[in-house]
Amino acid sequence: MIMFKSGDIVKVLIPNAINTGYDYRLVSAAGVGQMVRCTVMNRPYVGVICGPGDSGLPENKIKNISDVLPYSLPAADLGWISQMSAWTLMPPGAVLRLILNVPDAFTPPRTEQLYSFDFNTTARMTDNRQAVLDAFAANDNEPMSAADIQNIARVSASVVRTMIKNGTLLPTDSRPVAGGGFIHKYSDTGTVVLNDEQQAAAKQIISAIDNGGFAVYLLDGITGSGKTQVYFDAAWRAYNSGASVLLMMPEIALTAQFMTRFEQRFGAPPVVWHSNLTAARRREIWRGVLSGDIRMVVGTRSALFLPWQNLGLIVVDEEHDGSYKQEDMGNYHARDMAILRAKIAGFPVVLASATPGAETLKNVADGKYRALRLTSRYGGAMLPAIATIDIREHRPVPYRAPRADADSDGAISDVLARAIGDTLAAGQQVMLFINRRGFAPIVQCKKCGWVATCPDCSVGMTYHKRMGKLLCHMCGRTAPMVDVCPDCGGRASMRGVGIEKIQEEVMAKFPNARTAIVSSDTIASRQSLERLVAKMEGGELDIIIGTQILAKGHHFPNLTLVGVVDSDMGLFGTDFRAAEHTFQQLFQVAGRAGRGAIPGRVMLQTYQPDHPVFNAICSYDRDSFMAQDMAARRAANMPPYGQLIAIIIEGEKESVLQKYCAELAAAAPDLHGGKIMGPIAAQIYQIRNWYRMRFLIAGGETARLQPVVTRWLEKVRVPANIRVKIDVGPQNFM
Repeated sequence: MIMFKSGDIVKVLIPNAINTGYDYRLVSAAGVGQMVRCTVMNRPYVGVICGPGDSGLPENKIKNISDVLPYSLPAADLGWISQMSAWTLMPPGAVLRLILNVPDAFTPPRTEQLYSFDFNTTARMTDNRQAVLDAFAANDNEPMSAADIQNIARVSASVVRTMIKNGTLLPTDSRPVAGGGFIHKYSDTGTVVLNDEQQAAAKQIISAIDNGGFAVYLLDGITGSGKTQVYFDAAWRAYNSGASVLLMMPEIALTAQFMTRFEQRFGAPPVVWHSNLTAARRREIWRGVLSGDIRMVVGTRSALFLPWQNLGLIVVDEEHDGSYKQEDMGNYHARDMAILRAKIAGFPVVLASATPGAETLKNVADGKYRALRLTSRYGGAMLPAIATIDIREHRPVPYRAPRADADSDGAISDVLARAIGDTLAAGQQVMLFINRRGFAPIVQCKKCGWVATCPDCSVGMTYHKRMGKLLCHMCGRTAPMVDVCPDCGGRASMRGVGIEKIQEEVMAKFPNARTAIVSSDTIASRQSLERLVAKMEGGELDIIIGTQILAKGHHFPNLTLVGVVDSDMGLFGTDFRAAEHTFQQLFQVAGRAGRGAIPGRVMLQTYQPDHPVFNAICSYDRDSFMAQDMAARRAANMPPYGQLIAIIIEGEKESVLQKYCAELAAAAPDLHGGKIMGPIAAQIYQIRNWYRMRFLIAGGETARLQPVVTRWLEKVRVPANIRVKIDVGPQNFM
């Protein structure tokens, strides 16, 4: 560590979105990476010393550091912040903000009123009250503040006030907010015996951990092949050597069964990091990682930015999953930034997937990553038979819903309906998949063509029957369902199929079947998902109907039939990755079938049965499909054989937005070996009353596009009420 003495001028990086560091005067000795207290515009911050001062300001203009804290970031982390900033074009302060994201981590615990849940309550358990109960369960039933209850349960302040008033929430003694104490020490219980393939894969990863140094392993195994137990072996080796371990998951709601496997293997539950933690729990975990007391964490993408000490292994489970791409507070891909962090610090990374992304497969082909294949299901379970159903020949059968006066158009073909009936008759379970929430995605007037659209966003509103309302899936705005067209007075009708309509059809055609639907609308917490999983495992459900929440991570031994209602849904969008993403999603869904002793089968309803995606899925020929898809990308210079940077410009006033985009277009540089496209209206032009335009910069695989974009944007002043977002390697083209 480079040390400075009292009175030296140092540069301090501040965790906000606009700075690259400010000069301050030390009041005591400190080193690079040391955390310090300082002020910017009279606002207090905890920042990090990143080097000697270089502003050239007169000494009388330089403020003193308020305090030097006994905490520091490793030098490798400062290098990671710098390189991540250079790649993503996020300011270094914005990257640091992702790490120093627990504001009260350096202050004494606050004293505030806390509440506990009265488990003997006689109050009726509404959906909101169940969400509050789940929030307590997710945090080990520790007392919580009213603010934490609202944030974690996603309920309004009025719900919390009502529960306090009726005694469902009981005030506890006011006390300093503190965590409930984790079990941080793990052991290898020896409860799992790996098969030969698993042992060979684990041996290679463990060898890299023992030898030290950077390496990336692709743990490429079919669904049900036991990838988790392989990287558990590696995690134990790294942990037992004294290093810290991060197990990253795309969504923490997907890990209910994972938690059980973890505890069985390591003798204690995992420390879990995600957005639904109380402020006290976040503070305790963050400080525990900083001190080195917590050395193994299971978490979503934000866990990558915990203040790790001696990080020795990162596992990225379901490495292909789009949830690793952050698009709100800065744009970065957590998988790629994990690999960058490991490269700088010098330790191995494991990427696990049954359907690896194109970028990962190219790096394997180029020799940058090492592939470890698992080709058989753990325990000898057979892969399911997969077949398509041509909807052009097997039209869905109409049905009549309860209390309806006419038949409704069905979405389930006669072939799939017979298969469902046979499966139920055999005492087995069924999963139906459609990745569309709600009941009907379009509400339209048959007479004049009017469509119910969100007044704040340029998208149609979806009818949700459970809510009895129209819902905008972009901004969350709701509106009453309309039966009469507001323009011409004609009859408004529902078009398209959502998950709720599939449940209605299933209940009409199989009235004795016990059904449940699973989507982000119905599963608000890990606890609610665990209850549903328990019902499936206990045989209390016959048919489960779900969106992508069900696509991966779940093991239902008696589930033998998976039906995909609309397999074509993702194939024909504007995204050049559409075929890859469709293959990944459907292959993951198919992997839920036949994981027990009884062989499974998968049926894909489609209008395009000869499409390469379906040929590849039915024949289990992923490699040929990906080779064909990547050859097309190579010819078009699309990633991973080229680079893309999107610039999204948002403005509250269209005129100001259009003028600024025109000025940017006029200032666009000549790009040798690439091109700048735009501006054009974004596919979703309006979101939350902000209008949106896009530029797209394309370049070759080795092009250095980031400096070009930086110099270009510096040429034009950004007006007030204009937001400029830079997305390096965009995954979303909306």
